[in-house]
Amino acid sequence: MSKLFKGNVTNNVVELNLLDPVGTPTVITKNTGVNVVEQIVGDIPASQYAGGSNGGYTVKGLVIGTSCTSIGSNAFAFCDSLIGDLVIPNSVTSIGDNAFNACVNLTGSLTIGNSVTSIGAYAFADTTFGGAIVIPDNVTSIGSYAFYYCNSFSSLYVNTPASSWVGSNALTGAGLTTIYVNGVTALGYTSGVQTFQGKSLTIAEWTNYPNIP
Repeated sequence: MSKLFKGNVTNNVVELNLLDPVGTPTVITKNTGVNVVEQIVGDIPASQYAGGSNGGYTVKGLVIGTSCTSIGSNAFAFCDSLIGDLVIPNSVTSIGDNAFNACVNLTGSLTIGNSVTSIGAYAFADTTFGGAIVIPDNVTSIGSYAFYYCNSFSSLYVNTPASSWVGSNALTGAGLTTIYVNGVTALGYTSGVQTFQGKSLTIAEWTNYPNIP
C-alpha cells in the first residue's frame, strides 16, 4: 500500500529511512539541491506498519540519515504514527519549530546529536520520551515550549549556559524533576530547588560529565 508523507525539507537533506520491524529500510530520497523539494512521497510496504492511529497503521521507526543537516519546521509535526526511540544524528545542526510536536507515541529515548546548536519552539512538545535527555554542548538557543508537556522524562543533563534558554516556559508541563549541569555556577545556574523556566526543579552538579548514570 502507499502512504503519503509531507514535511518541510530544508538545506541538503538527501535521505530519510523508514525501518520495518526487522530493520530493513525503505529509502525516501529528495533532490540534493538546497530547498528544492518541499514534499516527500514514498511507497511504504504494508509490512512496515503494525496497528495504530494513522489510517490503522503505525510506522515502526524513523532513521534520519547522516546526510541530513537540519530538520525543518513542522517536519514531523503531529505524526502520531512514529513510535519508539528517536536519534538526531551528529550531522544535524538545527531542529526547527514544531519539528516533532505532538508525536505522542515517541515513548523511547531521545538522543540529540552533538552538532545541534538550536532547538526550535515546540520542537518536542507533547512527546513522551522516557529516561534522561542530554542537551548537547553546542546548543546556544532553546525555543519557547521546546519540551512542553514532555511528561515522561525525569532528568535533563546540560553543558550549556542558563542564558541559552531564551524561550519562555520551555519546560512547562514536563515531568522533569532534576537538571544536572556541568559547572552550575559557571554556566549561570543556581544549585538547589528553585523555579526555572516556570517549573520547580532541583539544579545539581553533573559530577561525572560527560557520562550519565
